[in-house]
Amino acid sequence: MADALFGWDLTFKTVEKDVKRKSDVLIAFIHWNLTKRGFRSIGIGDERTITGNEAQSELLPTGWNDKDNYTMRYMFEEKLYILHGLNTDGNLIVNLMRSDDLAVSNIAVKIDDTVKEMMGAIDTLMPTYKDLMYNIKRDLIDSIISGPTATAETQTTRTDSTSRRPPEDFLREPGMPMHRQSDTRDLWGLPPLNVGRSDLDPFSPGGGGMLFNPFNPRGELENPGLGIPGGLPRGGIPPGARFDPVGPPGGPMPGRRQPPPDADHLPPPGSNDFMFM
Repeated sequence: MADALFGWDLTFKTVEKDVKRKSDVLIAFIHWNLTKRGFRSIGIGDERTITGNEAQSELLPTGWNDKDNYTMRYMFEEKLYILHGLNTDGNLIVNLMRSDDLAVSNIAVKIDDTVKEMMGAIDTLMPTYKDLMYNIKRDLIDSIISGPTATAETQTTRTDSTSRRPPEDFLREPGMPMHRQSDTRDLWGLPPLNVGRSDLDPFSPGGGGMLFNPFNPRGELENPGLGIPGGLPRGGIPPGARFDPVGPPGGPMPGRRQPPPDADHLPPPGSNDFMFM
């Protein structure tokens, strides 16, 4: 881990006399990690504009820990970044914001659990510094400087995937045409549009009803239900079931008008109907 800590001793020696509290050690450590990745300090404050003539340095700026909270500005790849450090309830919450698009990364560190001493070698200052270095690199630095690249790759992948022809899907195949030209007649080609219509129309001339004959959807084929009580289609009565015919025995012939319902009025004179005797 010696190479990974290269430059830390020099950085801390330059600010050791200015350290006032444990959070100062954390800010100095974060600053050193930033400079290792190419960030350069251009002073304190949170001003989001730059002139292009700012002096860039690897050192912490003058007055960096004069206040309870920390605000410093950095340049990285010609873009301005602002570092905020907030002391709250024993934690140091650090945000790194890129000024041009307001992208933000952050970490939170428990001060007393991380910093044990304010002077000495790194093992004395922060026994768990390795974990802290990893979190700073992953959550504070890499997450913000790698963000735009990851987004661009995602958009490129999405564009390529949408432009590529989707795989063949049998559900996308065109449906079978309603009218097919074939040697075998399709009894199911035409929908029974009038099924149930006569049940809703008291003045219906007859025919139709909820009992649909699948063998005669348009009256174009011979009715195999003729001769079955009530004129029902074959299979309309379950085997062995008791059946009360819905009309006179034999049923009406297709196309003929059915008698009105409940035709139990008095017969005309001379009739041979003895049903009322």
